[in-house]
Amino acid sequence: MGLLGTIILLIFIFLWCNPVLKRHREMSGYIDRKTELKALLFGLFPATVVLLLCQFALGWLFKLAQIDNNGILICFMRAFIMYGIVEEAVKYGFACLVVRRFERLKKIDIMLIFGFVGMGYEIAETLMIGNLIAGIGRGIFVAHIMYQFIMGHFFYESVHAKDMGDEAMAGKNMILSLAIPMLIHGINDLFCEISGIYIDRVPKSGWADAPKSLTAFILVCISMIIFTNAFCLIWGLKLTQKDPDVEIQFPLPERRHKT
Repeated sequence: MGLLGTIILLIFIFLWCNPVLKRHREMSGYIDRKTELKALLFGLFPATVVLLLCQFALGWLFKLAQIDNNGILICFMRAFIMYGIVEEAVKYGFACLVVRRFERLKKIDIMLIFGFVGMGYEIAETLMIGNLIAGIGRGIFVAHIMYQFIMGHFFYESVHAKDMGDEAMAGKNMILSLAIPMLIHGINDLFCEISGIYIDRVPKSGWADAPKSLTAFILVCISMIIFTNAFCLIWGLKLTQKDPDVEIQFPLPERRHKT
């Protein structure tokens, strides 16, 4: 099931990302397929391993603190700390490792580098979940890629502002490049966590015997998940169309390894 879900995911990745890649080729961006593959592998292997270790450590700490595993507090902590803050920070770090190799990049270059790191992690996580329905849902929205497109947009805005000498705007956009994906990711996973707990409370006899209030609450959570992911999909793809050919230069000498 996990493999079938991943195949469906890859089909949707092609549908959503192929127009962006085509636009990138038309604009003669600075990154090549080798760079795209490197970013993908960063998300697929080291980023996944680091995230699993971090999540294991945090899960152990939550258990040590004797936090109720079926409570709202643990849902909030897992969603915003494990999946929001830690996950997005790790993907940000690995994307920066690729970006730092270049002296000059176009905006669409940066967004693709971040997006490929998110794509690698999206594939790895879908394989690990091993759930066909989850694979279909993740495929339709490719949320991790969209989080990274949004992150890459604000990262570009930060470097561009720094090139223009506006340190205040550069700092603001650098914060947004991390804060917005962390917040959206946390909100999405919070509803996923809560809906999972309440779905387990549905009677074994089926949904027909479930209280109407329980059914309504679960439907609200699922609706919020769909809305959040759809919002990210539309926003992320739109950001790839906003000034994609504008170039920026990285001012730090240690970044000037490749043109």
